[in-house]
Amino acid sequence: EKPPPLPGGHNLGGQLYYTGSSKSFESGDKIVHGQKGEVVGPATDFHQGNGLQMLFPGNATFVDCYLPQLSVEEPPPLPGGHDPGDQLYYT
Repeated sequence: EKPPPLPGGHNLGGQLYYTGSSKSFESGDKIVHGQKGEVVGPATDFHQGNGLQMLFPGNATFVDCYLPQLSVEEPPPLPGGHDPGDQLYYT
């Protein structure tokens, strides 16, 4: 029997960009704005029914991501030419 379709019509193994705010987890895994990851299944946690499990390079485990924070297109550059993780100072 064929499994049900994934939320958003995405396919297993598909490549999507993370467009949300960068986050680090206690496990040492992290997700970074603009990072590309692989769809590994439907979300099973808080985003169940409206998210996907994603595997990002360097992470040991899957991360549940909310669909509006995933895109097939690379997000535009950050204002000022900055990269995620840059340290900035308020003056």
